[in-house]
Amino acid sequence: MNGIDLKPAAIMISVCFLIGCGIQYFTGFYWLTATLLVMIAVLVNGLIIFNEDLDEGAFDHQEGVTDIPEAKAEQSKANKIQAAIIVLLIIGAVWSYI
Repeated sequence: MNGIDLKPAAIMISVCFLIGCGIQYFTGFYWLTATLLVMIAVLVNGLIIFNEDLDEGAFDHQEGVTDIPEAKAEQSKANKIQAAIIVLLIIGAVWSYI
């Protein structure tokens, strides 16, 4: 897998798993559902921050770089991929709760 760093994903999954296990320990809520809900919260937060930071005058906005049509198309593609992952996690959380 050329160019893909799996370390951040592994760290996020590990942290979400530990939080999910902690939620089960303290509340009795099923660990898998809790883990998936924590992952959903983290990914929705990241999606919001990603889009806010690329707005005009925001932290990651660069005139002539992030406002060109190609960059906007890539941003839209990234949003669709992340939204699809969030929907799959929601389906998994609902399924694990049932």
